[in-house]
Order: sequence, then C-alpha cells, then structure tokens
Amino acid sequence: LRSVLDIITNLPNGLWVGTARLLTMRVTQATFALLLCFLASVAAHSNLIYPKPRNAIDSLLPEWKGGKAPVGAHWQPHGDVPCACKNDTEVCDVAQTCLWFTVGTSIGCKEPDGGGQGGANPNAKDRCHSGMNATNNNPLHRTINRDAIAFSKADWTRWNPWRAPGNAPVYDPCGRAGGGPQVTGGEGVYTTTKFAKVGDMGSKLPKLDTGALWKTGSTVETKWSIRANHGGGYQYRLCAAGSNLTEECFQQTPMPFAGNSRMMVANGSIVDLNSTFVSEGTLPAGSTWQMVPVPGYVIGSPKGGFTCCKHWFDPPCYDPVPVPNENELTEGMCSGEWITNITFYDYLRVPEHLKPGEYTLGFRWDCESSAQVWQSCADITIA
Repeated sequence: LRSVLDIITNLPNGLWVGTARLLTMRVTQATFALLLCFLASVAAHSNLIYPKPRNAIDSLLPEWKGGKAPVGAHWQPHGDVPCACKNDTEVCDVAQTCLWFTVGTSIGCKEPDGGGQGGANPNAKDRCHSGMNATNNNPLHRTINRDAIAFSKADWTRWNPWRAPGNAPVYDPCGRAGGGPQVTGGEGVYTTTKFAKVGDMGSKLPKLDTGALWKTGSTVETKWSIRANHGGGYQYRLCAAGSNLTEECFQQTPMPFAGNSRMMVANGSIVDLNSTFVSEGTLPAGSTWQMVPVPGYVIGSPKGGFTCCKHWFDPPCYDPVPVPNENELTEGMCSGEWITNITFYDYLRVPEHLKPGEYTLGFRWDCESSAQVWQSCADITIA
C-alpha cells in the first residue's frame, strides 16, 4: 500500500491557487477486494472536534494525547491513527472519539441489536421487522442511491437511520464504546484505557472542561469531521445539567442551525456550503437536521456488499481528484470514503428561552448506508 501526494497548481477559475496536498492510497485489485470485505463490517466513524467532547477523554493519557495513538491501535491496512482529523492549525486532539456509536439499529425498532442480526454496513434489511416506512424520501435529501424510487426493491437504504432522522434507537445518547456490548468486527474496536472499555456508555464518562461559554440568542460555531463516510445527516441537541442524559432529554431541546455551514477541504482552504436542511419526517417532529455534504463513491447493493465507483451526488466544491477505479482508493478535495483532511464548521442558534447554567451538548449523526448512529457529548455553559 502506497501513499501518493498529488500536486495541483493554478486550477481552473482561480478557485485553488497554490499547492493542494491530496492523499491517494493505491491498492492492488486483491487489496481492493479485501477492502470491500472490510467495509462490509467497518463502522462509519465521526469526530466532534469542538466543543471537545467527553468522548475524547483518552486524550488526557500520554499515549493518546496530541492526536497520537498506540501503535497497536492503528487501523490496517493503512496504518492510520484511528480518529485522524484536522482542527485548523491546532492539533486535532480527539483520541478515540470516533469509536462511540450504536451498531445494528433500524428505524421503528425498540432497541439496537449490536450486530446480532448480521453485518450493519451496508444494511439492506429491516433488522427488527418493525415494518416502519421511511419518512425521509426526497431524493435531494438522501445521500446515496438517490435514483431508487422510495420503497421499491432498489431502495435498499430505507430502513437505515437517516431515512427517518432521529427515529432509530440508540444504546446511549453519548455513544457506546465500540458500538455495542461486544466487538463486531471492522475498525470499531475500542482500545481499553483506564477511562473506558468496549461496551461502556458515553453518558457515564466524566465531564471534560471545554471552556465553551455560549450566550442565549447568540450564534455559535461547532466543528466535526467524518473518518469513514456512510452518508446521512446530523443534529445538535442540549440537555440541562442535573438531568439524566437520555435520548428523551436531548430530544426536548434540538439546536436550530443559524445558517449555512462551511467546510475545510483537503488542501486546507475553507469554502462556504449551500447546506441542505431537512425538517420533514424528523424526530423530534419538525426539528431541523443537516445532510452530510460530502459524497462517497462506494455503492451498496440490495443484495449486500459494495461495488465501485461513482460519486453519490455532486461534490460541493471543485474536486479535481477523479473517482478511483478498482485499483485505487482516494480522498478527494471534498469527497471520498476514507477521510482525514475534511472538517465541517456548523453555526447554531442558542435558544433564547434557556436558563443560564451548565448543559451537555449532544451530537447525533444518523448514517444512511449503514445501520449505525454516531454520538458525542460535550460540556458547555450557557449565560
């Protein structure tokens, strides 16, 4: 496996001036076939970067501090740090944040199955036979398989979390280490530390001082990233200190988006986005979620497994990196599957009715190609 740095200068329309550094991972056909098998069980992975979440607690340990990870925790076959990300010019100090999630969850179910009903990525089945119909069916609000008519046989994502945002059950509103009660394969393995082990609940993690002080009625900035892309969309919510950290508590106070987001693309430039907001068919009813703006290129199938390669939808920036063929995997300028250099900046409105005090910010990302939900929690103060 080799890494290739492509140098791009003087791109059309002056959009990118200077040198863009893009990571291209080349693999043989045999390796790619192996990777597709790996993707069938791998978790999607996301990082809440700011405010720094409780889920980053392992960054207090020397072996995880400063964006590092023990050698034995690196992801193979690439040898990556598990939750690699970018945080402007600062270190992206998230430790194992991207390993707190729920695996094996479909809309309409009462509880997740933890992978007990088979592989969760891709997921093309109603995992609990609830019979619930998807509520997010506008093709422009879907991130993958957009050409499939809703509820047709070709519409294989219709039971996955993003097809009814907020509905799929989770183990814990702050995520669960490793996604469930036990390891389910792929790169979802949480490395045991003195703070947590596989199966632990994120809501039980100790508070982590973020220094975030927000004023009611103000617009605030948050940052997050995707490590492995499975589409879908996300929402931020609040739960007041002193309350039990439950999904029900967070659902009482979803945070509205104040406007379009921005994105740091793979060369370090920051671009404005024309964000796609979704408020139809969501839970809480009428609450607003935002669609993930970065397309992947690995295509799932109603029969399970993946094929390659086509962008799910148009990238949100000028992206000169070609979609790879079966011999090559890439992270584009603002597209891709295996992402380490793209960061999202969201702008939220702090509700004016909130009483001053301590709160927990919840981040929830509902995937579309997989039966997975990512969650993180950060401690903030509202004045």
